[in-house]
Amino acid sequence: MGFKGSNMKKSYEQLQLGMKKQDVLTLLGNPDSQTVKDGVEVLGWSSKEWKGLVRGGFLERTISIEFKNDVVVGINGNNIHRSAL
Repeated sequence: MGFKGSNMKKSYEQLQLGMKKQDVLTLLGNPDSQTVKDGVEVLGWSSKEWKGLVRGGFLERTISIEFKNDVVVGINGNNIHRSAL
């Protein structure tokens, strides 16, 4: 969880289908999670930011990327563009 929200957003916007796994790792760094199912590897990154008690506590952002043969075949993001303010 080494990302700040703005850095995660900038990195997420650079992701593209067809990217090589090494390029993704260079952009995002080491993943927080890794799974493999039916020949598809899924790497995940996450970030938590404190929004304040009145705003609901923490905001968690996540990126999940699916790879087949070390090439990106799926990209999912959660709360990437949501403001912590």
